[in-house]
Amino acid sequence: MIDAHPAKFESMGWTVHTWAHAGQDVTVLQREPFRLKWFATQLVTFIFVIRRTPENYQSVLDDYSALRGFAKEHKKTPLPIAFQCGYALLPIYIGNSFSESLLSDIRSTFVKHWCVFHVPSLLDSGTGQLHALEKKFLWGGIYRSFITSTVAKTAKDLVTQGYMA
Repeated sequence: MIDAHPAKFESMGWTVHTWAHAGQDVTVLQREPFRLKWFATQLVTFIFVIRRTPENYQSVLDDYSALRGFAKEHKKTPLPIAFQCGYALLPIYIGNSFSESLLSDIRSTFVKHWCVFHVPSLLDSGTGQLHALEKKFLWGGIYRSFITSTVAKTAKDLVTQGYMA
């Protein structure tokens, strides 16, 4: 579990939190990058490592308010949301036996709420395969490469560092 060995992720520039959510401890990785190429904005980024197999896409969406609340409470930047600052909420659900409809929705549904990008992914605990958003999105497209590479790299790190068990 990441909580027992946060040094790996801290050495990669993440702040590591443990958060009690929905009856379980969730590991949260936080980073707040600023890029001039993003029109001089800061993207307050949270990866939520959630050990649960969602029933459907609605159950993933049901977590949004709590994830957003956590982000609001823990952001470090003094910039207010929407003033050169946005959130990337990137939950990675570790589970197995994902339904085909859930896989399809994860690959094709992009959700944006004002200046918050909610991009959930699924990580199969048996195979280590990542199921993530494949659909290109226009709104916030300047962050697409960062979001997709961050999720993919973190999922790979979870698998290679033995955090899947």
